[in-house]
Amino acid sequence: MSNYNRNKNTASKLNTNLPLAQIIELAGDNPEYRIVFYDRFLKDSIYVLVEKGSLDLYEDNNAGIAPPIIAFENNCIPVFTHPDRIYDASAIHEEMDYMKVRGNAFLEMTLGATIIVNPFSKVYKELVANEISEMLNGSIFNTLSSPVLKAQMNVKIGKPETEPTTLIEELKEVFAKNDLIKSAYIGWTFNEILDKTPHYIFAVESEKELTNFKEVADTISELCKPHLTKEEYIDIIKLEKNGNFSDYFYNQAEPFYVK
Repeated sequence: MSNYNRNKNTASKLNTNLPLAQIIELAGDNPEYRIVFYDRFLKDSIYVLVEKGSLDLYEDNNAGIAPPIIAFENNCIPVFTHPDRIYDASAIHEEMDYMKVRGNAFLEMTLGATIIVNPFSKVYKELVANEISEMLNGSIFNTLSSPVLKAQMNVKIGKPETEPTTLIEELKEVFAKNDLIKSAYIGWTFNEILDKTPHYIFAVESEKELTNFKEVADTISELCKPHLTKEEYIDIIKLEKNGNFSDYFYNQAEPFYVK
């Protein structure tokens, strides 16, 4: 918990014209930018995931009923500062429908819900109900005391309790046919905000830049489906230096596949 006293000298040094996506990252290390984040979130447009195909119905609907918004299983609603942030860390592997909406209007529409801004990025922000109420009534812009932004790298990761040996053998066969795949790892990860239970994470390292990592991710996803229950899911990431989870996979894990 940190306090920010809004004084003229400090405020004059802040660059309030940066993109919202950059402001949220700055606010992770610079408490003085948190007040800028709150202000800009209310004024700027954000991007919200909606059910597939619902946008077409919405545009053709004279009644103007809003499309169904997608929420996590814990009922937290993900929102994004830019459409590109939806696919950070390869957490989502398919094209998603999304709606652009002004931040202020969205908070009023979802009042009482918990919002997570850029949930798949290295820095994300959870907005809880009381915090949102203070944003909307303006009281948060007085002496500011608010939860800090959180680093996505606080996610727990380690070695799987049990390895899906049959699945791993199938993946080895597929990877051996792809000249660009250098190595592949499997881990076990848990995010206390987004997840109910731990789940597998696959990290793939390429020989050189993969022009379309989504194709690799889709292949892994399809191979995994017969080996998972309806409630289970996986994460798939492109492994690279200084990327998400790179320290763990490079320094503490052994690859299950090497070219």
